[in-house]
Amino acid sequence: MLYSPRRLEALLGAPLHVVTYQQIADLVGNADAREAEDLDYKQEYPSGDKSEKGNDDSALDIATFANHIGGLIVVGMAEVNDIPSAALGVRLAGLEARIRKAAASRIHPMPRFEVRPVANPANPDMGLLLISVPPSSQAPHAVSIPSKKESGLRWPRRHGADKIWLSESEIAASYRRRVMAAADQADRILKLENGAVTTAVLTGARSYPLPLLVVSLVPDLPGDLILDSDRVRAIQEATRQEVVMVGAFTPTFDDVTVAHRRLIAEAGAGTPYAIRAELHTDGAGTFAVHPTGMSPSSGDNFKVGVLDAEIVARTASALRYLARHARDRAGANGSALLRVMLISDPRLHPVVLPAQPTDSWPYENPDFGRYRVNLHTPTKFVGGNRPLGLRISRLAYGESAAWLNDLADDGQPLARATAQLAGDLFQTYGVPENQQIRRDGSINADAWGDHWDTIKTWVQAAGIPQAVEE
Repeated sequence: MLYSPRRLEALLGAPLHVVTYQQIADLVGNADAREAEDLDYKQEYPSGDKSEKGNDDSALDIATFANHIGGLIVVGMAEVNDIPSAALGVRLAGLEARIRKAAASRIHPMPRFEVRPVANPANPDMGLLLISVPPSSQAPHAVSIPSKKESGLRWPRRHGADKIWLSESEIAASYRRRVMAAADQADRILKLENGAVTTAVLTGARSYPLPLLVVSLVPDLPGDLILDSDRVRAIQEATRQEVVMVGAFTPTFDDVTVAHRRLIAEAGAGTPYAIRAELHTDGAGTFAVHPTGMSPSSGDNFKVGVLDAEIVARTASALRYLARHARDRAGANGSALLRVMLISDPRLHPVVLPAQPTDSWPYENPDFGRYRVNLHTPTKFVGGNRPLGLRISRLAYGESAAWLNDLADDGQPLARATAQLAGDLFQTYGVPENQQIRRDGSINADAWGDHWDTIKTWVQAAGIPQAVEE
């Protein structure tokens, strides 16, 4: 989905991914649609010129927006005194590929941007090209011009309706912000995870061992969900009908309540089947669920068996749900830091574990601290499973990053991100990668066991390919 600032949506009358040719053409002569910090018009990016000026200009324009607040470039629209004057259109064939190639070879690092051709209904070969550039957490982006190697790298930024070049001190400050933002994001995701663990202890069932899986997401570029009575009521109504778990058919959460700067969605509170999501107004969130703990076999009384297929399915569900909240409700965009944590019982987490011996439940049991997760995987026999990992562990975690659009839009990109995150988690147990989803996002049907019927529904609905044995 294209980055779609609310100001531009109001100006055009629709989000960028659905706006029509006529709606864009209707901007002609509209003084409110003049070029601005977040809007630019280009009659064309010419090709065929030996100097490649058109390719150079497209890369400069994309970097200019990425280094500021993001924005929209409308290619094929003429302007006079910054006001759109005529929707002349451009030939669409090959234009997107040329712009992407120019950006990849000239912008360092390459920012995220989306391109959408909008054909002229009267002449489908011609039309307008929308280039949507979100603000970038990787800013500053430098631009090199191959035909002007002597000029080296330069850092452009949008200023009003014009472009300026960052000074040395501004460049240094931008790089510092990039480093500090990454550190703040890592600190935030850990605090969110610890909060989810603490809540699980305070509201959890009075039984043990009760393994807990927590998936957390923090966007690089936060959003801002405004909570009011109408908005909360609409979210509550939608949540009661929303199927969160991949491949499922029934709604997941019972209700949504409001807490400080966040929404809380819950189901099965106080039971071993509790599910809880905390959805923050800036787009960050956590998703906590108790995977089914399998009874230990004789002689392994403190090994809590957890099925890898269930962990992978729950992780995919959580990532999709959290990303949709971040993007579609809070308006966050860009990429996000992801973290998954699995513990044999939340009361054994360092954030809640008593510093001194205590007689309170369940710590009065001297063996309580011995519980460890033992990762299992399904066998070909119905209901069968076997130990998978070479190691057992009380606490394990994995981290990765992914684009919000890839997670929220479902399909193979979501599967690929799930494989990466779950694989990082499973390495704690001596397993190099997950068995259920290949790194390319294709599905290994034989590795799901009894979960396959449910997962198959998701795979078919989302158009995810099945892995082909070589």
